[in-house]
Amino acid sequence: MLDITTLACLGALATLTIALALWTSIQRGASKTIAYNAPLDPATGMAKAQRAHGNAAEYTGLLMALFLAVSLESKGVLSTLETWSMIAVTVARFIHALGFLTCKTLEKPHLFKAVGALVTYIGAMALAGTLVGAAMAKAGLI
Repeated sequence: MLDITTLACLGALATLTIALALWTSIQRGASKTIAYNAPLDPATGMAKAQRAHGNAAEYTGLLMALFLAVSLESKGVLSTLETWSMIAVTVARFIHALGFLTCKTLEKPHLFKAVGALVTYIGAMALAGTLVGAAMAKAGLI
């Protein structure tokens, strides 16, 4: 049985990715940019929606697998580090997406994208580290 933090974070990441997919479809229809690989102005809503969704899709599967593995290994009783890492990474993915959607252009850095990415990297590495540690402990290496 999965803990409530894992379930909530899994649901939130799935919801984010699906919502961004829907927003991309809405932008595609509104901009009449139906052809894939059509040249896009990086300041348009369509380009921003496409990158926000693409980036979310690139990370969601990995993060969901990581969250599931950590939760299963902890037998549904997450440590404080695991709990807050999952929460921080999930919130960071929303902040990161917001950075894509609210930036003036994709060609320039945005604080929300930078913060979202940094927290994702740190939190995901912390969670991955717990799995590596668990594997090493089971192998009798630590």
